[in-house]
Amino acid sequence: MSTKCIRLPTDGAPDGLAPTDYIPPETLQSGDPQERGRSFYADQTGQLDAGIWECEPNKHVIEAAPYDEFVYLLRGRIDVIDDDGQVATYVAGDSFVMPRGCKCTWDVKESVQKLYVVLTAESYEG
Repeated sequence: MSTKCIRLPTDGAPDGLAPTDYIPPETLQSGDPQERGRSFYADQTGQLDAGIWECEPNKHVIEAAPYDEFVYLLRGRIDVIDDDGQVATYVAGDSFVMPRGCKCTWDVKESVQKLYVVLTAESYEG
């Protein structure tokens, strides 16, 4: 495991993106996501992951996010619709946190690319 800082790419098309399947097909309401991504760092426990992910326009439902996620949007536009119907629009340069258990719909309006940090740990000592 490296003890050096790891730079995450913030411009252009990063090398090494591979197809991903984070959007379960049964949650897809419209579109064809064509997901791609790459993890740049995972801790030794496998409970913290940081990387880049991109996809094409689509609309999908997240019933209950299984992890905490920090998102920094590099490209595109997403409307996040909460379970009360409130819409928050995020564009390139915006960031947000999607807490574990979040129920929402992601309406990806334009091809999107994001940096993410995901924490899957049930509990941890800070």
